[in-house]
Amino acid sequence: MDLKRSRVVLRERTHLDVLDLSVRFLVVQGWSYAKLTVVVLVPSYAASFAIVETGGWLLGWLAALAMASLAQAPFTLLASRLVFEDRVRVRDVLLPSLRRLPALLLLRGIQWTAVGMGFLFLLVPGLWLGAITLFVVEALILEQATVTGAFGRSQRMTVEFGEALSTLLLVLCVGGFFVVGADVAGRMLLETLFLVRPPPAVWTTGGSALALMGFWLFVPVGATLRFFAYLNSRTRREGWDIQTRFAALAARPEEDREER
Repeated sequence: MDLKRSRVVLRERTHLDVLDLSVRFLVVQGWSYAKLTVVVLVPSYAASFAIVETGGWLLGWLAALAMASLAQAPFTLLASRLVFEDRVRVRDVLLPSLRRLPALLLLRGIQWTAVGMGFLFLLVPGLWLGAITLFVVEALILEQATVTGAFGRSQRMTVEFGEALSTLLLVLCVGGFFVVGADVAGRMLLETLFLVRPPPAVWTTGGSALALMGFWLFVPVGATLRFFAYLNSRTRREGWDIQTRFAALAARPEEDREER
């Protein structure tokens, strides 16, 4: 990241401020997100729905969760680049994400195994593991950490369990809103506006094409929300806003000389 110039004011924010910033950022940068969505999420949705058709909703949701945990990486990189750059091409974030895919696969495998085992025993260990590994993808993709280094880095950034847990729950709640909201709103539109018989509700069959669509639409939102939470954590613990300002001040004399 180029710390000389940021298109977002880096300061300490509450969770609601982070959510508000993420939504506004997505709206402003909608075209860049739309292009990456077509390349990454449309095939992912098709693949997960094909799995549903052959193996049922349980297998389909598990496959969607696994694929989404990998598909978030290019959106995380896109958000980080758009904070400091005016224009980012799809290949500029897709190719680096693909190069880190083996490490990301190993990272996610360890993370989900640990979190799953935590939930098998008690709720609290699972939530604790989910909270302290919240920023492993950001550490791996943005800071180029190793797999083991990413876990250590994420744990250092989430030393306050209450804050990390509330961030995790916020992301999960927004994700649930997208899934249920897409199902409810989609069925209403199909029935009232297009006069088409809607599919069964997600809570009656265990899933629906509309709910699955909402799940995949949440991927860029969740990645962006978690990225700005990551920035907020770095700002709070490492004074990243001050680092950015000093980098901008240090760059000014050089830029002034170039203009002359």
